[in-house]
Amino acid sequence: MALEARFFLAAVFAVAATCLCLSAVASAFAVPSVAFDEGYSPLFGDDNLVRSSDDKSVRLLLDRRSGSGFISSDYYLHGFFSASIKLPKAYTAGVVVAFYLSNGDVYEKTHDELDFEFLGSRWGGQWRVQTNVYGNGSTARGREERYLLPFDP
Repeated sequence: MALEARFFLAAVFAVAATCLCLSAVASAFAVPSVAFDEGYSPLFGDDNLVRSSDDKSVRLLLDRRSGSGFISSDYYLHGFFSASIKLPKAYTAGVVVAFYLSNGDVYEKTHDELDFEFLGSRWGGQWRVQTNVYGNGSTARGREERYLLPFDP
């Protein structure tokens, strides 16, 4: 049985958040980094995507109309993917901050997906991390898990 290569796009979203910081630099792991515009493309909310002066990291902002999101420009068969995420404070009910890998652009009906989602809460509540794993288009039955974070991220 031939193995079918699955290609993934990395995407990061901040929906209804105040600020999300993502660093494209992984210097501790000696991973090369590229300028934001060389490796990523805005997906939505480009006005809420603030690039650093060296163009190696971005901040995703949220206003009452939109958050922001971006996607990798290239497809990857495998690799090291990381994000440094700072979650907003205070009342965050309805806020979803996500970092995920998907090959849905290539395999629309049988895509694979790996999600890390941070779910906000009411005043004084805890953030939850939700993980999802979908394989071969199994979005109806995925492998969703939710965990309360015992610290303030």
